[in-house]
Amino acid sequence: MRRLRSTSDEGIAIAAEYVALLGISLLIFTAVFVGVSSFNNTASADARAQAAYSVAVRVSDRMSGAVESHASVVDEMALPERICGRSYLVYPSGDGRAVCVLVGREAYEAPLIVPGDINVEGFMVSAPGSHRIQYEASSKTLTLT
Repeated sequence: MRRLRSTSDEGIAIAAEYVALLGISLLIFTAVFVGVSSFNNTASADARAQAAYSVAVRVSDRMSGAVESHASVVDEMALPERICGRSYLVYPSGDGRAVCVLVGREAYEAPLIVPGDINVEGFMVSAPGSHRIQYEASSKTLTLT
């Protein structure tokens, strides 16, 4: 007995072909979307790291300069209001050997070169206003405000 081909078999084959093409298209779209998102996130993180490190180096340099003067100093400085659209916090590391910049949940640091008997304290917030580095020679205290 010979089986005749019905139109429903053709319809099933065409529907399966469309479903397969839709799946392949969705897979390609997802791969491109993930690639572009990954590139954007990496570029943004790199820009944020570079800008934060630049702020940390600038503050560290000014702090070292204040201590090198061997006199009491108040040094006002201008800092950017935001790093890649985010506010940030500048503070000394726990051991006083680095200046840290916290942007979001990530901290970036630059070395701070000062003698070991200097007390480093305080912090700076990126909000607009005055940012000062104050060194008191008599107490050997370096303060960020």
